[in-house]
Amino acid sequence: MFNSLIRYKVEKERQLFIKNCTNFDTPRLENEVFPADCKAETDIVYKEGNKPLKLDVYTPFGCVGAKECFILIHGGAFVYGFKKLDQNFGMHLAVKAGIPVVNVDYTLAPESDISQIITEIFKAMNFVYIKYGFKTFHTVGDSAGGYLAFMVAISARNRHIAHKMWVFEKLRGTVESAGMICPGITNNHKSLPGFYFEKHVDNVTEPQRLPEYAYDLNLLAEHDNKLRVAVVAGEDDFLLEQNRTFKDKLTNVLYYEAKNDGELKMHHVYPIAHPEWPQSVKAIEIIAENAVGRR
Repeated sequence: MFNSLIRYKVEKERQLFIKNCTNFDTPRLENEVFPADCKAETDIVYKEGNKPLKLDVYTPFGCVGAKECFILIHGGAFVYGFKKLDQNFGMHLAVKAGIPVVNVDYTLAPESDISQIITEIFKAMNFVYIKYGFKTFHTVGDSAGGYLAFMVAISARNRHIAHKMWVFEKLRGTVESAGMICPGITNNHKSLPGFYFEKHVDNVTEPQRLPEYAYDLNLLAEHDNKLRVAVVAGEDDFLLEQNRTFKDKLTNVLYYEAKNDGELKMHHVYPIAHPEWPQSVKAIEIIAENAVGRR
């Protein structure tokens, strides 16, 4: 009964969150202008099934035979979103870094859980490893996608952690860096979105099957001090304090905290919504630098 009440509350939060996100994203997508110096291959199926999963590949002009790429993971509290939300940002990043960006869709919660989402991203990485020859990966994501960028990178570099997260897909290639845009760091397993990290049944005595670091990336940061990490934050981001605390846990980090400038307010995931803003350009430069500029 207790679990049912939590589920009811979280479901209400999920519906309201999706409504608010849709109201924000719909008009901005209608007015986006993509960079002209980047090729976009869209809607490539990487996982067949009743609901096929797709990805895009954005390749800057003049980039031929690349062996590395970004894996771009959209946000949305794990319950909302699609790759189109991040296309404009992804194409800007590809141009700035000079390497392709692979923009990935995944199955949203509550239809999936966190283990399934990570597994699907691994499958996407294996797909482009075979199809395009990408052998080195740099994960990048915003909000919940920032969480996933870090979790996927650490899980790829540490099979013990992957297995603890119930991820058994064997990844080809290596992950060298993670870029995190206004990332979610802590997730309460009794509220949105952490409640959806696991499959639930109405049994209050059921033990939590995921490790504590699944809900708090500050704990996960202790397991890899060599991963290159870029953390991008903004003055008006509601997750700013989480980001500040998290970057202090990292030993190999580039950190950028954008300040408001007149009407340009550095709100949550501002580089995704407005990649042309000067602060967003700086954020993209830092993510590119973290991936290809400081090996």
